[in-house]
Amino acid sequence: MITEFINTKVAVTGVAGLFSVPYKLFSFIKNKKINCLKVLITLKGGLKIVLPCGLLAIFVGIVFAAEPLQLLKERAKNHYWGIGTDQSYSKALQLYLQAARQGDPEAQYISGGMYFKGLGAKKDLPMAFKLLHEAAKSGRSSPESQQIIGQAFLLGSGVPKNYDKARHWYALAAENGNKEAQNELGFMYFTGNGVEQDAAKGADLFLQAAHNGLAIAQYNVGIMYYTGNGFQATDIEKAYAWLNLAAANGHQPAMAARNYLESIMAVKELAAAQNLTDELARKIAP
Repeated sequence: MITEFINTKVAVTGVAGLFSVPYKLFSFIKNKKINCLKVLITLKGGLKIVLPCGLLAIFVGIVFAAEPLQLLKERAKNHYWGIGTDQSYSKALQLYLQAARQGDPEAQYISGGMYFKGLGAKKDLPMAFKLLHEAAKSGRSSPESQQIIGQAFLLGSGVPKNYDKARHWYALAAENGNKEAQNELGFMYFTGNGVEQDAAKGADLFLQAAHNGLAIAQYNVGIMYYTGNGFQATDIEKAYAWLNLAAANGHQPAMAARNYLESIMAVKELAAAQNLTDELARKIAP
Protein backbone atom coordinates (compact mmCIF):
# COMPACT_ATOMS: atom_id res chain seq x y z
CA MET A 1 0.00 0.00 0.00
CA ILE A 2 1.51 3.31 -1.08
CA THR A 3 1.04 6.23 1.24
CA GLU A 4 -0.11 9.29 -0.66
CA PHE A 5 -0.68 12.82 0.58
CA ILE A 6 -2.74 15.31 -1.38
CA ASN A 7 -2.26 18.90 -0.26
CA THR A 8 -5.09 21.15 -1.40
CA LYS A 9 -6.22 24.60 -0.31
CA VAL A 10 -9.96 25.08 -0.14
CA ALA A 11 -12.35 27.80 0.97
CA VAL A 12 -14.89 26.39 3.39
CA THR A 13 -18.24 28.02 4.21
CA GLY A 14 -20.55 26.28 6.65
CA VAL A 15 -20.86 22.65 7.64
CA ALA A 16 -21.95 21.51 4.20
CA GLY A 17 -18.83 23.17 2.74
CA LEU A 18 -16.59 21.37 5.22
CA PHE A 19 -18.08 17.99 4.37
CA SER A 20 -17.76 18.71 0.66
CA VAL A 21 -13.95 18.67 0.98
CA PRO A 22 -13.59 14.91 1.65
CA TYR A 23 -16.08 14.13 -1.10
CA LYS A 24 -14.10 16.12 -3.68
CA LEU A 25 -10.85 14.47 -2.59
CA PHE A 26 -12.47 11.06 -2.55
CA SER A 27 -13.64 11.59 -6.12
CA PHE A 28 -10.15 12.73 -7.12
CA ILE A 29 -8.53 9.69 -5.56
CA LYS A 30 -11.04 7.34 -7.15
CA ASN A 31 -10.73 8.88 -10.62
CA LYS A 32 -6.92 8.95 -10.47
CA LYS A 33 -6.85 5.42 -9.05
CA ILE A 34 -4.51 6.49 -6.27
CA ASN A 35 -3.90 3.87 -3.60
CA CYS A 36 -3.59 5.88 -0.40
CA LEU A 37 -3.64 5.72 3.35
CA LYS A 38 -4.01 9.38 4.29
CA VAL A 39 -5.06 12.71 2.89
CA LEU A 40 -3.67 16.00 4.16
CA ILE A 41 -6.15 18.86 3.75
CA THR A 42 -5.01 22.46 4.24
CA LEU A 43 -8.06 24.61 4.84
CA LYS A 44 -8.24 28.33 4.21
CA GLY A 45 -6.53 30.05 7.11
CA GLY A 46 -3.85 27.39 7.46
CA LEU A 47 -5.79 24.78 9.44
CA LYS A 48 -4.58 21.30 8.50
CA ILE A 49 -6.58 18.09 8.79
CA VAL A 50 -5.21 14.59 8.15
CA LEU A 51 -7.86 12.01 7.24
CA PRO A 52 -7.49 8.32 6.50
CA CYS A 53 -8.65 7.73 2.95
CA GLY A 54 -10.87 4.93 4.14
CA LEU A 55 -12.97 7.42 6.10
CA LEU A 56 -13.69 9.50 3.04
CA ALA A 57 -16.34 7.07 1.81
CA ILE A 58 -17.99 7.25 5.24
CA PHE A 59 -17.97 11.04 5.13
CA VAL A 60 -19.50 10.94 1.69
CA GLY A 61 -22.30 8.72 3.00
CA ILE A 62 -22.96 11.19 5.80
CA VAL A 63 -23.06 14.08 3.38
CA PHE A 64 -25.52 12.41 1.05
CA ALA A 65 -27.72 11.42 4.01
CA ALA A 66 -27.68 14.85 5.65
CA GLU A 67 -27.27 17.41 2.91
CA PRO A 68 -30.54 16.59 1.08
CA LEU A 69 -32.34 16.86 4.44
CA GLN A 70 -31.03 20.38 4.96
CA LEU A 71 -31.88 21.27 1.39
CA LEU A 72 -35.41 19.95 1.82
CA LYS A 73 -35.93 22.06 4.93
CA GLU A 74 -34.44 25.14 3.29
CA ARG A 75 -36.68 24.76 0.26
CA ALA A 76 -39.67 24.15 2.54
CA LYS A 77 -38.88 27.30 4.52
CA ASN A 78 -38.60 29.33 1.32
CA HIS A 79 -42.01 28.12 0.11
CA TYR A 80 -43.55 28.69 3.54
CA TRP A 81 -42.44 32.32 3.69
CA GLY A 82 -42.21 33.04 -0.04
CA ILE A 83 -38.46 33.71 0.06
CA GLY A 84 -37.10 33.81 -3.49
CA THR A 85 -40.05 31.77 -4.74
CA ASP A 86 -43.83 31.70 -4.74
CA GLN A 87 -45.35 31.40 -1.28
CA SER A 88 -47.06 28.01 -1.05
CA TYR A 89 -48.06 26.25 2.17
CA SER A 90 -48.88 23.14 0.15
CA LYS A 91 -45.38 22.86 -1.33
CA ALA A 92 -43.82 23.73 2.00
CA LEU A 93 -45.78 21.01 3.77
CA GLN A 94 -44.84 18.36 1.20
CA LEU A 95 -41.16 19.19 1.57
CA TYR A 96 -41.33 19.29 5.37
CA LEU A 97 -43.07 15.90 5.30
CA GLN A 98 -40.24 14.44 3.23
CA ALA A 99 -37.79 15.63 5.86
CA ALA A 100 -40.07 14.44 8.67
CA ARG A 101 -40.12 10.92 7.20
CA GLN A 102 -36.34 10.92 7.53
CA GLY A 103 -36.80 11.45 11.26
CA ASP A 104 -35.99 15.15 11.47
CA PRO A 105 -37.62 16.52 14.68
CA GLU A 106 -37.85 20.11 13.44
CA ALA A 107 -39.61 19.04 10.24
CA GLN A 108 -41.95 16.81 12.26
CA TYR A 109 -42.74 19.74 14.57
CA ILE A 110 -43.42 22.20 11.73
CA SER A 111 -45.46 19.83 9.59
CA GLY A 112 -47.45 18.76 12.67
CA GLY A 113 -48.25 22.38 13.38
CA MET A 114 -49.31 22.91 9.77
CA TYR A 115 -51.72 19.96 9.93
CA PHE A 116 -53.08 21.29 13.22
CA LYS A 117 -53.75 24.72 11.71
CA GLY A 118 -54.81 23.43 8.30
CA LEU A 119 -51.95 25.11 6.44
CA GLY A 120 -51.11 23.46 3.13
CA ALA A 121 -53.64 20.67 3.67
CA LYS A 122 -56.99 20.03 5.28
CA LYS A 123 -56.87 20.23 9.06
CA ASP A 124 -55.96 16.76 10.33
CA LEU A 125 -55.72 16.45 14.12
CA PRO A 126 -54.64 12.77 14.22
CA MET A 127 -51.81 13.49 11.78
CA ALA A 128 -50.90 16.63 13.72
CA PHE A 129 -50.71 14.61 16.93
CA LYS A 130 -48.58 11.90 15.34
CA LEU A 131 -46.00 14.35 14.00
CA LEU A 132 -45.94 16.60 17.06
CA HIS A 133 -45.61 13.60 19.37
CA GLU A 134 -42.68 12.19 17.38
CA ALA A 135 -40.98 15.59 17.44
CA ALA A 136 -41.59 15.98 21.19
CA LYS A 137 -40.13 12.54 21.95
CA SER A 138 -36.98 13.71 20.16
CA GLY A 139 -36.85 16.89 22.22
CA ARG A 140 -38.51 19.36 19.82
CA SER A 141 -41.67 20.77 21.33
CA SER A 142 -43.29 23.95 22.58
CA PRO A 143 -45.88 24.66 25.28
CA GLU A 144 -48.50 24.73 22.52
CA SER A 145 -47.53 21.35 21.06
CA GLN A 146 -47.28 19.83 24.55
CA GLN A 147 -50.85 20.99 25.20
CA ILE A 148 -52.04 19.51 21.89
CA ILE A 149 -50.43 16.17 22.73
CA GLY A 150 -51.94 16.19 26.21
CA GLN A 151 -55.39 16.91 24.83
CA ALA A 152 -55.10 14.09 22.30
CA PHE A 153 -54.31 11.62 25.07
CA LEU A 154 -57.10 13.01 27.26
CA LEU A 155 -59.79 12.76 24.56
CA GLY A 156 -58.46 9.70 22.74
CA SER A 157 -58.25 11.74 19.53
CA GLY A 158 -55.97 9.97 17.05
CA VAL A 159 -54.51 7.89 19.87
CA PRO A 160 -55.96 5.61 22.57
CA LYS A 161 -56.98 7.43 25.73
CA ASN A 162 -54.27 7.59 28.36
CA TYR A 163 -54.91 9.87 31.32
CA ASP A 164 -51.42 9.44 32.77
CA LYS A 165 -49.82 10.57 29.51
CA ALA A 166 -52.36 13.38 29.24
CA ARG A 167 -51.39 14.56 32.73
CA HIS A 168 -47.69 14.32 31.84
CA TRP A 169 -47.92 16.45 28.71
CA TYR A 170 -50.39 18.90 30.24
CA ALA A 171 -48.05 19.36 33.21
CA LEU A 172 -45.12 20.15 30.93
CA ALA A 173 -47.18 22.67 28.99
CA ALA A 174 -48.63 24.20 32.17
CA GLU A 175 -45.17 24.61 33.71
CA ASN A 176 -44.12 26.37 30.52
CA GLY A 177 -46.99 28.85 30.84
CA ASN A 178 -49.61 27.44 28.46
CA LYS A 179 -52.93 28.74 29.82
CA GLU A 180 -55.08 26.12 28.07
CA ALA A 181 -53.03 23.33 29.63
CA GLN A 182 -53.20 24.99 33.04
CA ASN A 183 -56.98 25.11 32.80
CA GLU A 184 -57.38 21.58 31.45
CA LEU A 185 -55.02 20.09 34.00
CA GLY A 186 -56.87 22.02 36.67
CA PHE A 187 -60.11 20.44 35.52
CA MET A 188 -58.52 16.96 35.70
CA TYR A 189 -57.57 17.57 39.34
CA PHE A 190 -60.85 19.28 40.21
CA THR A 191 -62.94 16.37 38.89
CA GLY A 192 -60.48 13.56 39.62
CA ASN A 193 -60.46 12.61 35.95
CA GLY A 194 -57.51 10.21 35.61
CA VAL A 195 -55.78 11.62 38.70
CA GLU A 196 -56.43 11.66 42.42
CA GLN A 197 -59.02 14.36 43.03
CA ASP A 198 -57.54 17.51 44.51
CA ALA A 199 -59.82 20.56 44.35
CA ALA A 200 -57.18 22.85 45.88
CA LYS A 201 -54.64 21.91 43.22
CA GLY A 202 -57.32 22.36 40.59
CA ALA A 203 -58.09 25.82 41.94
CA ASP A 204 -54.41 26.78 41.85
CA LEU A 205 -54.12 25.73 38.21
CA PHE A 206 -57.34 27.55 37.32
CA LEU A 207 -55.91 30.67 38.95
CA GLN A 208 -52.72 30.41 36.90
CA ALA A 209 -54.73 30.21 33.69
CA ALA A 210 -57.06 33.01 34.84
CA HIS A 211 -54.13 35.32 35.52
CA ASN A 212 -52.90 34.47 32.02
CA GLY A 213 -56.15 35.83 30.61
CA LEU A 214 -58.13 32.69 29.78
CA ALA A 215 -61.83 33.52 30.05
CA ILE A 216 -63.05 30.00 30.86
CA ALA A 217 -60.49 29.74 33.67
CA GLN A 218 -61.64 33.10 35.04
CA TYR A 219 -65.18 31.72 35.03
CA ASN A 220 -64.03 28.55 36.81
CA VAL A 221 -62.26 30.58 39.48
CA GLY A 222 -65.35 32.76 39.95
CA ILE A 223 -67.61 29.75 40.46
CA MET A 224 -65.14 28.13 42.87
CA TYR A 225 -64.92 31.30 44.97
CA TYR A 226 -68.74 31.42 45.04
CA THR A 227 -69.03 27.82 46.24
CA GLY A 228 -65.81 27.75 48.28
CA ASN A 229 -64.81 24.49 46.61
CA GLY A 230 -61.02 24.44 46.24
CA PHE A 231 -60.59 27.49 48.48
CA GLN A 232 -60.72 27.75 52.24
CA ALA A 233 -63.96 29.71 52.21
CA THR A 234 -66.47 31.39 49.94
CA ASP A 235 -65.73 34.92 48.79
CA ILE A 236 -68.54 36.61 46.88
CA GLU A 237 -66.49 39.70 46.00
CA LYS A 238 -63.69 37.64 44.42
CA ALA A 239 -66.31 35.44 42.77
CA TYR A 240 -67.91 38.50 41.18
CA ALA A 241 -64.56 40.02 40.17
CA TRP A 242 -63.42 36.93 38.26
CA LEU A 243 -66.83 36.40 36.69
CA ASN A 244 -66.84 40.06 35.68
CA LEU A 245 -63.48 39.60 33.92
CA ALA A 246 -64.63 36.45 32.17
CA ALA A 247 -67.82 38.18 31.06
CA ALA A 248 -65.81 41.11 29.71
CA ASN A 249 -63.85 38.55 27.67
CA GLY A 250 -67.08 37.30 26.08
CA HIS A 251 -67.78 34.20 28.20
CA GLN A 252 -71.58 33.81 28.07
CA PRO A 253 -72.13 31.68 31.23
CA ALA A 254 -69.99 34.18 33.14
CA MET A 255 -72.29 36.99 32.05
CA ALA A 256 -75.30 35.15 33.43
CA ALA A 257 -73.51 34.31 36.70
CA ARG A 258 -72.29 37.90 37.11
CA ASN A 259 -75.80 39.27 36.58
CA TYR A 260 -77.16 36.85 39.17
CA LEU A 261 -74.60 37.97 41.75
CA GLU A 262 -75.47 41.60 41.10
CA SER A 263 -79.05 40.78 42.06
CA ILE A 264 -78.08 39.42 45.48
CA MET A 265 -75.13 41.61 46.49
CA ALA A 266 -75.35 44.69 48.66
CA VAL A 267 -74.39 48.01 47.11
CA LYS A 268 -71.11 48.24 49.05
CA GLU A 269 -70.25 44.63 48.22
CA LEU A 270 -70.82 45.24 44.54
CA ALA A 271 -68.73 48.41 44.52
CA ALA A 272 -65.87 46.62 46.28
CA ALA A 273 -66.12 43.70 43.85
CA GLN A 274 -65.99 46.00 40.85
CA ASN A 275 -62.95 47.80 42.27
CA LEU A 276 -61.33 44.40 42.75
CA THR A 277 -62.09 43.62 39.11
CA ASP A 278 -60.05 46.67 38.09
CA GLU A 279 -57.15 45.59 40.31
CA LEU A 280 -57.13 42.08 38.84
CA ALA A 281 -57.41 43.40 35.28
CA ARG A 282 -54.19 45.38 35.74
CA LYS A 283 -52.39 42.18 36.76
CA ILE A 284 -53.66 40.01 33.90
CA ALA A 285 -51.01 38.97 31.40
CA PRO A 286 -51.50 40.82 28.09
